[in-house]
Parts: sequence; C-alpha cells; structure tokens
Amino acid sequence: MGEEPKMSEILLIHPKEGERVFGGMPPLGLAWIASYLESEKYSVTLIDLQISDKTFAKILEETKPKILGIAGTSHTRYESFKLAKEAKAYDKDIFVLYGGSHATFTAEDSLKHVPEMDVVVRGEGEISTLQVVETVLRNRQDLSEIDGISYRTNGKIIHNEPRQRIQDLDRLPFPRRNMEEMKKYDLKMDFLDIPAASIMSSRGCPINCSYCSASAMFGVKLTLRSARNVVDEIEQLLTDYGVKGIKFFDSTLTLKRSHILSLCEEINRRRLKFPWECEIRVNTVDKDLLKTMKDAGCYYMDFGVESASPRVLKEMHKGISIGQVENVFKWTKEIGLLTKVFFTFGHIGETIEDARITMDFIDRHKDFITSQGGGVGIKIYPGTRVERYAYETGCLAEDFSWAAPYHDEKAEFFGGAPHVPLLIQPQMGYKELNQLRYTLIRKKLKDPMNAVRAVKDAWDKNNLKKVWTVAKGIIRTRLSH
Repeated sequence: MGEEPKMSEILLIHPKEGERVFGGMPPLGLAWIASYLESEKYSVTLIDLQISDKTFAKILEETKPKILGIAGTSHTRYESFKLAKEAKAYDKDIFVLYGGSHATFTAEDSLKHVPEMDVVVRGEGEISTLQVVETVLRNRQDLSEIDGISYRTNGKIIHNEPRQRIQDLDRLPFPRRNMEEMKKYDLKMDFLDIPAASIMSSRGCPINCSYCSASAMFGVKLTLRSARNVVDEIEQLLTDYGVKGIKFFDSTLTLKRSHILSLCEEINRRRLKFPWECEIRVNTVDKDLLKTMKDAGCYYMDFGVESASPRVLKEMHKGISIGQVENVFKWTKEIGLLTKVFFTFGHIGETIEDARITMDFIDRHKDFITSQGGGVGIKIYPGTRVERYAYETGCLAEDFSWAAPYHDEKAEFFGGAPHVPLLIQPQMGYKELNQLRYTLIRKKLKDPMNAVRAVKDAWDKNNLKKVWTVAKGIIRTRLSH
C-alpha cells in the first residue's frame, strides 16, 4: 500500500487518519486504481500517509508527479484538502484528482470551495481515473467525454454522466501490495494475534440502510468476483506475503448465497487452511450455511443489529427482524463461531424508550456476543438518507458546506470524529445521547476485564486526551442530573 518514492507520472496518496483502526487499514480502493493504471503501462507511486515516515513535501520533491490522485473519507476530508493545497503550492501545474465516497457525494461542494482540486472522480475509480490520466498526459483539455467525473470549465462546475459499473471485476488486476509496507499496518486476526490481510470479493450493497453510503456509492447492484479469482488472491497473500488469516471487507459477504458457497467450495477444493472473518446479515444465513462457512475456515463474523426496536429497524431500512437475530445468536453458539455485534443509538425517530429496549436486549443476550461494536450518535455522511433527513429537519443548515471548518465539541464524549456532524433530534439531543453514552460506559466497566483494560488505557500517555474527554463527559452528565 506504499513504497519508496521515485520519480513518477502519477502519485496516489491516502491521507493520514486521526486514529488508526484495526492496526491500520490498507486503502484497497486506491491500491486497485494503482494496479489498474500500471497494467496500462503508466508509472505510478502509491503512498499511504498512515504508515509513511516521510513528509508530503519530501514525497512531492522525490516523485515530481504530473498528476496527483487523493483518496479520502468524510473523516479525512480536511487532510485531503490540505494535500491538494500543498501540491499546488509546490507546483501549480500538478493536476489534482479527488476520489472516494466523500468526494462522490460532495463533488459540487468540493470543487466550489477547494480551488486546488481539478477533478472529482465519482463512484468506481479505475476507468474514470485512467481516462483522465490519458487526457492530461497527452496535453488534451477536453474532459467532456469522460463519464463519472466532475470538473470546472470557464469557471463553471460540470458534472458528466455517471459511469456504468464495472460488471466483470475479474478483469481488474489484484490491488497493489508491497511486502515491507504491509508489515507496517500490523493488521491482526482478532483473538488469534496472527498477521492478516484485507480483501474484497464484491462491490455494492442493495439494502440501502439510512446511515450507510455503500449503496449510494456503488448503486444498489451487487457485483461479484469469481470464487477462483478471489481465492487466487488469497493464495497469493498466504504464500508470498506472510499472511496467516484473511479479513473480508465486503459490505456483506453472504448477500448472494451462491457466491459464499462457491468461495467455501474453492477454499476447500484447494485444501487451504486459514482463519477468516467476514460481515454477514442475519437474514441471509441459516445454520447449514454457517456450518459450511466454519468448515472452510470462518471463525468470527460481524453483523449489525443496530437496534432491538422493530420500529427503529423499519425506519432505518435495515430489513431484518429480531427473531432472525436471535436465530443467528443460537446457531453461532451451537456451531462455535465468535461474533462481533454492532448496536448504535440515535437513529432517525429513535427515542430513549427505543434505546432502553436495545440495552435490555443486549443484557439478555450478552452470552451470545463475543465482542460488541457500535456506539452512541449517528454520524451524518454525504449521500445517505440520514443526510437528507438532517437537511429536511434543520439539523444541517441549508448552506452547510463539507469543506468549511467544523468541530462539534459536544460530540467529543461520544468518541470518533467530532468534525463529522451528528444527527441531533428533538427527542434525541445531546442530553439524551450523553445519558446513553454514560449508561453504556457504566455497563462496560462492570465487566472486570473491561475495567482492567480501562485502567491500563488510562496510564498510556497516548490515550491521555481520550481519557480526559471521557472523564469530562461523565462529570458533565452526572452534574446535569
């Protein structure tokens, strides 16, 4: 996911995250674009600033790129804008592209407020990026025939037609990887402490949950790699990169039964033995399928329940029932699969009573939950139904700009990124969210292992700011009652 900088026509940059997750996540999307451009004989340098020990200024000096491609998310948007400004200050002739899910849904806003960005690549990036690269390096000016991009011409922002999805993902080369750089991520298989790599066997999600941008980013159509192609990549990772386990980062690996069955069959056919983790939906599995997955090496599965209130589940378009959740709890326990279960609080229309229903549900089923994820406060991401609802209700001002400075100090207590807006509602405002966060912390600390871990974290100087933020939140919540 990175390399020693060298002179290059194209520099692809992944901005530094505020906090590394899972030991650091390689940017698979950018790595796919890098390998695709290289397959077309272009000189490409890919640098992930999460793990690079060089400054961006030094990287620019060493690579002297003609084209700079910047990836990013809503969490890293200010870093992305800063990189664009630095690049243009270094050489005003560097052509700057900006891509990713955030860029896709804020193209107008980004181009309007960040003049250093020349083109926004919307949606899947491989073909659009290649066509922009071909145009720019041939000193052509006309971008009007390139689908899937937004740009300026004569001071006006132009949005070309959306690009059709790539139907045959097998024709893409594997994402670019580098052995030495992979070691820097320190990605591990949970509970096993062995080196891991991330992989994606599909793109898209047809479910369209209210808080998630995956469906909007790729459209509701699911596109799949063949089992042979996916397991070829897995075998390469196991053989050539010192990897011992695999984390599937598909939105949901089990959306299409024939796909997951073919993956398990191919893994078994090759007699590959390795542990793997994936994300499922509770309405896409049964006990037989879970057994098949375990027999092929799956030991840990993640799934979102989000809420135990049927009304809230319906409002968020989750498409699952509590009965289905309880079935999966029972089956995973019987089969011996570990579970990471996500619960979130603050959804559209959710009340304190709904939240209590969820908390009671968690308490009653804690023996079925190996690890609990999620948290308090629904972040507003571009392109989601939550964003549209936030504008409709005035939670986001009509003139809100994703490019303008934003920091919500009140949201720091909830963890995560206070520069990404939270959904604040009349019945679920800061007071209610603070109380929920406080209640969850108290419940967590009742577990002796969690209490010991909290004490250790408090003594780690790298966590001092985080610990102080939580402590302030707890004190303010106690004083308000």
